[in-house]
This record gives sequence, structure tokens and C-alpha cells, in this order.
Amino acid sequence: MLEAITWNDYFITLAIGITTYYLIIIGLYYPKELRSLISGKSLQFKPTGQQEKERHLSRTDQKDYDHFEELEITVAELQGTLGRAGNMIDKNHLLEQLRQVLSSHPGLRDPAYRVAICNYLSENIPKRTRHNISESELETIWTV
Repeated sequence: MLEAITWNDYFITLAIGITTYYLIIIGLYYPKELRSLISGKSLQFKPTGQQEKERHLSRTDQKDYDHFEELEITVAELQGTLGRAGNMIDKNHLLEQLRQVLSSHPGLRDPAYRVAICNYLSENIPKRTRHNISESELETIWTV
């Protein structure tokens, strides 16, 4: 049965099928543009809602940028606090100083930033001070 179909017939059927498919897609998703193209008007492309969202997401969001900048400032302040706390004997005093630094940056209470800061502190406190602070103790510095 397949021997009766020539390559020429196959490619003609394929071309008709692909053309029909794309005409249906254009008719469903771009009816206004198709009508203006058929009527001979100039084609002016207006982005759909999805394309508008993608364009909006591709822009650098000022709010996100401010959070990253605030995170960098907070880490620098925490580095200074940990540097000064190297010889500190009282662990509670250290936790209170960390709480004061974090209370001045309320925008970093989102879970992602909070986890990043806790990871930074759990890694750097034992290196820069003589204290070992548990995760539960680190969670207490987020309470106001």
C-alpha cells in the first residue's frame, strides 16, 4: 500500500497539512491581525497578555533590586558585628547585636532572604567567634 504513494504525493500532502495547521492557529490566536492583513490595512502588532507579562518580567524590577542591595548591606553589617564580637564572652549579647542589625532591615523577612542570612550566620559565627549557635537560637534573632 505504501509503495503506491510517491514522494511527490507525500510532500504535497505534507505542505497542505502544515499550511492548514498554521492557518487554523493564526485564525484562533490572531484573528484581528489576520483580518487586517486580508483587508490590506497596515499590520500593527499588539502584544498579547502573555507577551506583555514576559516583557514586564524581563525588566529589572526595582523592588527586587532593592532587596538584593539591602541583603548586601545587611551582610556587610553582619560581618562588622561578627568582627567586633570575636572576643565577646556572652552569647546572648552577640544574639542581641545580631537582632538589632536585622531589625533595621525588615524587608529581608521573606523566607528566601531569611534562609540565606541564617546560612551565612551559621557558617561564619563559629569561624569568627568562639560560639556555636544552633538553628533554634538563630531563629530567635528574627523575633522583634
